[in-house]
Amino acid sequence: MIPPPAAERRALDGWRPVLAAGVLAALAVFVVWGSLSPVPVMHDEWAYWLQADQYAHLHWKVASPPAPEFFEQLYVLVTPVFAAKYPPGYALMVAPGFALGMPALMPLMIAGATGALVFALARRVAGNLAGALTWVLWLGTFGNLRFRAAYFSETTTSLCWLAAWWALLEWRSTRRTRWMVVLALSIGWGAITRPATMFVFAIPVGVVVLRDVVATKRWRQLVIGVAAGTLVLGILPLWSAGTTGSWRTTPLAIYTRQYLPFDVPGYTVDDTPPQRELPREMERVRSFLHDVKRDQVVTPVGVTAFIRALHLLRDVFGAWRLPFLFALVFGFRRVGASGWFALGTSGLLIVAYLSQAHSSDWLVYYLEVTPVFAFTAAVGMARLLGGVRSSAVPSWVGLAAGLGLMGLLVTDVAVARGRMSRMSAGIRLFREEVAQLPKKPNVVFVRYAPGRYMNIALVENRGMLQGAESWIVHDRGADNLRLYAAAAGRTAYLFDEVTGRFYEARP
Repeated sequence: MIPPPAAERRALDGWRPVLAAGVLAALAVFVVWGSLSPVPVMHDEWAYWLQADQYAHLHWKVASPPAPEFFEQLYVLVTPVFAAKYPPGYALMVAPGFALGMPALMPLMIAGATGALVFALARRVAGNLAGALTWVLWLGTFGNLRFRAAYFSETTTSLCWLAAWWALLEWRSTRRTRWMVVLALSIGWGAITRPATMFVFAIPVGVVVLRDVVATKRWRQLVIGVAAGTLVLGILPLWSAGTTGSWRTTPLAIYTRQYLPFDVPGYTVDDTPPQRELPREMERVRSFLHDVKRDQVVTPVGVTAFIRALHLLRDVFGAWRLPFLFALVFGFRRVGASGWFALGTSGLLIVAYLSQAHSSDWLVYYLEVTPVFAFTAAVGMARLLGGVRSSAVPSWVGLAAGLGLMGLLVTDVAVARGRMSRMSAGIRLFREEVAQLPKKPNVVFVRYAPGRYMNIALVENRGMLQGAESWIVHDRGADNLRLYAAAAGRTAYLFDEVTGRFYEARP
């Protein structure tokens, strides 16, 4: 990365626009979500929800529930402990909000900090117009709003990417040790959140830092940075030891053996039988994931890359953003060394994820690269507009264009809110009805409707089972008596998804 010339550094003046960019980004995500305590929707979110709830209560895990097979939920160990499989970075970051009774608090703050950095970085490298256009393009993208108004770890790593890039620019400009520390801490925290994502990110950053250290002989700063990053990485063995009892065995490794032996990077399908059976409804998801993996193996890599790229470009440049897709071509020629560094890193991530099986429309894995594509297109558009003589354009035209873009952004937020509200309606209604059940504590046996949408489950629990008002579990017919006997006086209810009604069960 090469710092911008002094003339462009005037764009760094003023913190108020950066603050406004952050506040408005958080506000947009809040409008889409609609609450400070929204319930999760997808399986992944519930696992992070469970994990953050345990961390908020200062537990790495809790004891396995009685009759664990009733409590099965995706991406969660139910035996030998009750804990999510995921590395701890995201859950640790959002746990303070859970402790305060506002689970969405920290995700909203992450969204705000990310929005501020998107604008600040783009403005620093390419000027005010490119910064504003980048922010608008990035924020209103449906995938961006959809995955930020949710509990996904990619929101943390996307923030870590931007914070690390800012720190790298500052370190190369000032050579101050504190920015080396910020750089190392950003990469380290991302690594305890999504290790593979941050390993890819760290490769080009490491090359630049090492080259500069060799040239400037700043070995002491490098040592301090490595020490700071290593300190953060030390959380991983603590997480493993605190969850599984061994610092060398991660919850992810145990979960993979128990449930998804095939769910590993690469182009072979491991057909080792899983160690645990799943309820029929969850078995549908496991079969789907296995089919996705098998399709990845037999589909040419180039075809997979092309289809995923189309989905990504459609998300970033769909609808009114289509002209910016054409501007993207001009942006490639104008982004400069900093832009190409970001593009190269983004390309590495996209290539690396070709080894990971996923459906082509599951774009959350590329949340980190969305600002980079928005920035490149924004630079291209800014350069095209820069070719128009300012004296030939009335001042009201620029004002009208700005208001028009903000209007389109508001429309984006409204559309995302509507779609997310419809997506989460069923789970929200179910949770509200569970909360209104007259007898507590209780255990709710869920009898799923056949052929339902398998990616949204009702059987999901928070991390602290012992004191929970409700246990939500799978209906296993006559076997329900076994859990009821172990439920320590909880009232039993049966929820029939076909009728949408709750029935008090009398064993």
